[in-house]
Amino acid sequence: MERYVQRKVKRGREFFYFRVVRNGNEQRFPLPHPFDSDYRAAYNSAHRVVFGTIPGEFESKTSIARMVRDHRDSERFRKLPKASTTLRNLACDLMLERWGEFEASAIKPVHVQALYDSLADRPATANRRLDDISAVFGWGKPRGFVDTNPCTGIERVQSDVSYEPWPEEKLQLLIDQGKREIVKVALVAAYTGQRREDVLRKLTDKAIKDSVWYLEQGKTRTSVPVPLHPVVLAILDMERAARRKASIIDPGRPLLTNSRGNPWTPSGFGASWRTELIRLKLRPHRVENLPEGAFRATLHGLRHTNATNIANAVARNAEIFGGIARVQAMLGHLSESMSKHYARRAEVEHLNHETLLLLPEIGNRPGWIGNQSEN
Repeated sequence: MERYVQRKVKRGREFFYFRVVRNGNEQRFPLPHPFDSDYRAAYNSAHRVVFGTIPGEFESKTSIARMVRDHRDSERFRKLPKASTTLRNLACDLMLERWGEFEASAIKPVHVQALYDSLADRPATANRRLDDISAVFGWGKPRGFVDTNPCTGIERVQSDVSYEPWPEEKLQLLIDQGKREIVKVALVAAYTGQRREDVLRKLTDKAIKDSVWYLEQGKTRTSVPVPLHPVVLAILDMERAARRKASIIDPGRPLLTNSRGNPWTPSGFGASWRTELIRLKLRPHRVENLPEGAFRATLHGLRHTNATNIANAVARNAEIFGGIARVQAMLGHLSESMSKHYARRAEVEHLNHETLLLLPEIGNRPGWIGNQSEN
């Protein structure tokens, strides 16, 4: 929410106020809901009563403060899902705090990188803020605020979180009970082994030929031809049917869409993904409340699921299935080190299963073992 706006909930209803406390004295004025058409006039009126001016009355029309305020008043912002609106507001507040008095065009990648690095101890938060800040600059670019998006090319923090492959029962729960638009993304990620940004933004008809997705990965810039599994092809056919029904013709438009039929934004998907995992009890509301050693459900973990499944098959017969080169080719790893990680893990597991067959019977097995009636 904007500065000085206070939200209260009473008996299930939302109430908004313009509230300022100065020198121990409170001034408070009721406001319409921020999405109502008369909200801006009411906010400006309260601001003038308290401060003698309305926001931006004497500011540049191309400042960060003006861009943020115009973005918040825009139709695009109003159409954001509730969870995405919360994240976008946090990013907007951060922009105002750090750069509010500057021209939007004065913000360069070095300034964005400095802001991003200040959040480096919380990689997930840093990435969410960057995605939303980039979206604001992206909105402002065709409206004359900036010529280029300064968020392009920012070096992201590498999280130290271990992305585990999904246990079969957890993945099946998501598939069986998850919302359709979330399950589609999860299945495409699991069957292709590609990263979230690539799945959401680069899976387009323009990039697909003869059931092969020709992808330049966003993280490594590696060109990877990704054959599409029949399940993925069926999902994409569903999306194409919905697109035809909506009379949309755009081969460069991302195929995977949200519940409104619009291409996913990174922040929008992140918020929806988190909400769905909580609903399915695949994660707690706060990730720090996850018990130590418990499985941590992440979309990136489905990439590891894909790699692990390939590596397990390879381990059975490397000569037939192609060894670590198969993992490396499918996932687009630039080096063999990550591919070897999956292959080595699978080889050890497979070898240990064979070793188990070499163990002789140890003593005489007690008769009660396997007798359920004695439990």
